[in-house]
Amino acid sequence: MERFEDKRINEALDLLNAAARDKRAELQAAMESKYSDLSSVVSAFAGTLGSRAADQYEAGKRKVVDMATDVNKSVHRNPWAYVGGAAVGATLVGYMLGRSQRSKP
Repeated sequence: MERFEDKRINEALDLLNAAARDKRAELQAAMESKYSDLSSVVSAFAGTLGSRAADQYEAGKRKVVDMATDVNKSVHRNPWAYVGGAAVGATLVGYMLGRSQRSKP
């Protein structure tokens, strides 16, 4: 930093630099305090969110397994209805895909 010829200006600049260093330390301490508070809130929220997500995953998994079990039992009780439904569905899909897209004159 360039020093001025006037001693009073240099003393004033030194005083300002010292005050800035003091305020910098105060601001840094305040930010660290606020950051630690924020960090604890975010980590608590993340833990809660993680447990909720795990609970929802398990509930969804149970529902899918229950539905698959119900469908399996239903197919085993009456397989020909499902075979016929699959045949009708395949016929409809084949008909839709096999139609000509050109208009006939």
